[in-house]
Amino acid sequence: MHINTGSFDNWPCTLHQLCKPTHRQYSNSMNFTPFQLEVLNRHNELRAQHSAEPLQLNKNLCEFAQQWANKLATENKLQHRSSNKYGENLYACFGRANIEGKDAVDSWYSEVKNYTFGAADPGSNFPNVGHFTQVVWKGSQQLGVGIAAKGTSVFVVCNYDPPGNVYGQYAQHVSSR
Repeated sequence: MHINTGSFDNWPCTLHQLCKPTHRQYSNSMNFTPFQLEVLNRHNELRAQHSAEPLQLNKNLCEFAQQWANKLATENKLQHRSSNKYGENLYACFGRANIEGKDAVDSWYSEVKNYTFGAADPGSNFPNVGHFTQVVWKGSQQLGVGIAAKGTSVFVVCNYDPPGNVYGQYAQHVSSR
């Protein structure tokens, strides 16, 4: 289900994606949570299947993602950041307080079944493939991961730098298995 805004007290897990121009902030800090590392590892396992280089966690990008995850949990809404400078995948799960990092990444990657490899652009099919294409986008190098919960609602935010989903560049950035 693709959702822009709203309150989701009784909804199942869902997701959303947005990509905009990039702003780079890199850090060499290695203080990442087990959840962030799990999300990174799952991304990189899937990216390897599509000949994409591994992502690296970026502390500043993780802080950026965490701020948005906190806001989503506070407001109990799933919506993209309106002034985002990075690629973004959002995931929310309602009714389960504990999720694993692979739950979010696998939900985004599941859109692979809808993607036409070799196409210049996904066109009107973007809402059905945009999360997948961002996960495996070859040009993305840095990853930020945030997670926040309110009761049994959990929100996950991933930000990507440089962002993916650049029209006209899908054929060279999204490879088949």
